[in-house]
Amino acid sequence: MNIFNKTAGLTTTLAAVLVLSACQSTPSSPVIQRANSIYETTGIAKTKVKAQQNAIDSAQKTCRSKQVIIVDDNVKYNGILNESTGRMVGQVGAVVGSIFGTGTPDLSRDDDYEYTINFRCQ
Repeated sequence: MNIFNKTAGLTTTLAAVLVLSACQSTPSSPVIQRANSIYETTGIAKTKVKAQQNAIDSAQKTCRSKQVIIVDDNVKYNGILNESTGRMVGQVGAVVGSIFGTGTPDLSRDDDYEYTINFRCQ
């Protein structure tokens, strides 16, 4: 009976950790106000699309019910390999992984892409 209580307690603890981690939201990027009602923020992520979405989410939080108008944007890749080499290595790894059943190597990091936008609210 004691083993059952320990197992149930461990299961409950793991479930609570999973629920709490699922409730965490991705922190928004800081927003800097510039001259002439222009704001700047940078989204950082593992993929270009996610970095763009993070920056736009921060802009939308700043503008609230107003529309976000992007004045200028810039994407910067910070990966360990250059962008095209990273894609090629990923594709080769996927083929080799599928042949040998080992999975795909993940060379990407959470800060591979930076998407900086200057925007205004309208």
